[in-house]
Amino acid sequence: MRIYLKIIILIILVLSGTVFYASKAEEIKLGATKALRELGWSTVCDETLHYSLGNIDPRFNISEEEIKAIISEAENVWESKLGKNVFQYREGAEFKVNFIFDERQLRTLEKDKLDEQLDNLEYDKNNLSQEYKNKYATYNKALAIYEKNIQDYKDQVSTFNKTVEKLNKSGEITKEKYEEMKDEENELAEMKEDLDDERDRLSGLADGINKLVKKENSIVNNYNNKIETYKDRFGEAVEFNQGEYNGLEIDIYQFHDNNDLKLVLAHELGHALGIGHVENSKSIMYYLMEDQDLDNISLTTEDFDAVKNICKME
Repeated sequence: MRIYLKIIILIILVLSGTVFYASKAEEIKLGATKALRELGWSTVCDETLHYSLGNIDPRFNISEEEIKAIISEAENVWESKLGKNVFQYREGAEFKVNFIFDERQLRTLEKDKLDEQLDNLEYDKNNLSQEYKNKYATYNKALAIYEKNIQDYKDQVSTFNKTVEKLNKSGEITKEKYEEMKDEENELAEMKEDLDDERDRLSGLADGINKLVKKENSIVNNYNNKIETYKDRFGEAVEFNQGEYNGLEIDIYQFHDNNDLKLVLAHELGHALGIGHVENSKSIMYYLMEDQDLDNISLTTEDFDAVKNICKME
């Protein structure tokens, strides 16, 4: 006889992670499972638990094929260690996996959207900061050259004026000297035009830099406003059910992405095996969902010991 136990998982979503809390009813029912097993009753480990998909709300924006693939990965987390086919999809099976959309997933989608906006703003700010550094460095280099050229120009003008003044006083200006001074005067005029052009270019660079600063300040203000919205909307702990195994089916209420969903499903499948919570914070069956490696979801020693105990494995 297969014994299904109702397991209620309360979850608190906090800024740093998701928290599972086991109810007193869960502790009592898991204790009953152990007592019945000691009396010789069988558990789900003794045969394959067939499941099918039940109600899948389209607002989750996930296809049945995607769900089946993710559940299969969640199954494998347990089956690869047990060395047996414990769970299997079967069309029409009475044991259902449902996806129930309500304010919990809506809240998650709102949070994910705000997270994306904050990430984009931070990305834009970082790009602007780098652009500002590059342009400011270009401006400073050009300004240093401009200031040197300005000083050279002033020195040459001063020398030219002294020479002209000296020649005027002496009254000894030959035609050749006049032509020479005229050429030098034209060269100084060209230098002044080049310096004026360089001054305009520097002014344009400065305007561009100032616009970058204003744009960056605008992004920073927008970012700070959204951070305040984030804290007001999601900063406080909010109790909700992310997933629930009720003895007859699994209901999924909330997940951020496929890896998050895989961990929730693996956790609920563990409860379907009759496993309670374990102490290692990196374990699938830990009551907190925050320290697990979502990129490499696998059983810890504590998870494996728990399932060995349930399935009477040596």
